[in-house]
Amino acid sequence: MTSLSLRSRRPWSAILTVCILLSALVVHQLLLWQETKVLPTPISRTIPFSGEDRQLARNAWKYFEANRLPTGLVSSGDKFPATTMWDVASQLAGMTAARELKLLPTDEFDRWMSQTLTSLAKLPLYHKELPNKAYNAATLVPVSYGKLDQYQEIGFSALDLGRLALWLDIVGARYPQHAAAVKAITSQWTLTRLAANGQLMGTTVKDNKETWNQEGRLGYEQYGAYGLAKLGISVKAALDPKAEMTTVKVLGVDVPVDKRTTYHNYVTSEPYILDGLESGFKALPVEYAGRVLQAQQQRFLDTHQLTTWSEDNLDKAPWFVYNTVYVNGAPWKSIDSSGKDASEFRGSSTKAAVGWHMLFRTRYTAKAYKGLRWLADPSKGVFAGYYEATQQPNRALTLNTNGIILEALLYNQAGKPLEVWAHEAH
Repeated sequence: MTSLSLRSRRPWSAILTVCILLSALVVHQLLLWQETKVLPTPISRTIPFSGEDRQLARNAWKYFEANRLPTGLVSSGDKFPATTMWDVASQLAGMTAARELKLLPTDEFDRWMSQTLTSLAKLPLYHKELPNKAYNAATLVPVSYGKLDQYQEIGFSALDLGRLALWLDIVGARYPQHAAAVKAITSQWTLTRLAANGQLMGTTVKDNKETWNQEGRLGYEQYGAYGLAKLGISVKAALDPKAEMTTVKVLGVDVPVDKRTTYHNYVTSEPYILDGLESGFKALPVEYAGRVLQAQQQRFLDTHQLTTWSEDNLDKAPWFVYNTVYVNGAPWKSIDSSGKDASEFRGSSTKAAVGWHMLFRTRYTAKAYKGLRWLADPSKGVFAGYYEATQQPNRALTLNTNGIILEALLYNQAGKPLEVWAHEAH
């Protein structure tokens, strides 16, 4: 009787197994459809850190500890005492995150922040108007990129100053004890030089002659303009993401692209990630960010290459690359700072993987995050990313990579955009 009973149950067991397999297949197909057809939407809530998350934060903070200078500034590259105003913003972001994540004691944070803001107030300004594009971070002397031993004024960048203005606003709002020092910095700036006809304006200097030109393309332009608006600068045209926008098909995704062709119209992750982390997509439509991410996800599905592309330093010449979803009429191009082809250096960015995941928390961003967060030297900091051609780490160590990673982890802890978090504190 027992044997008969067992035989009678076997068909039902087989049917149940088939049903489970079919259900799993249906769920898989639904998830695949969602990944490829439905735009990802951001998550704004605190998700408890894992041990790996905390180790990532410690690794990123190690870069700051290893590259802190007596001026309070942090070197933009490992043991290379230079900085830009974009890098200074990443420093403020990383320091703020380290304080809130309990990597930096409160009293030491206040001492270090005071020292940093004092140094920023002392910077010799380009033409006594605005911060120079680059400085020797150890001496506070204006320099050219990569040349730290010669005083040289090379112009100013509205985009860099927009990022800095936004982070000065966050620091001043979250920590009122530093608000006066923040104001002392920006009160020296000749703000009228940063805008004309509602556009962002920057300068370049060649043969001692200055050119004053519109600065920025879709993504970076709106992000920088949003930051400068904190200083009361009116840049209505630059703030409008639709003014110069068109779309191109990239692997079936309608990716937003700047239609101006007079300069490289990079489409890359960084401005969208920063806007999401800091303002909650007030500068750029969240739909644009979703499409930029979705195209990278689709490339992974097609090629099985993790794809979190951004601008990044390299650990070898040409030392810097723009890995782009689209630029200059073509998708998936990698170019160096001069616009030359740099496809042999293409690869994914650690800061982009972390930023996308903290913002969107999709199955794909989780895969990319887990795939890249181990790229670090725990005694020096987090690496820039990895090279596709060799599948080896890009061991460049920079302030921008480590600052943005810490900022993204702070966004997760705050559970809301960092600008909102800072202004709600008081």
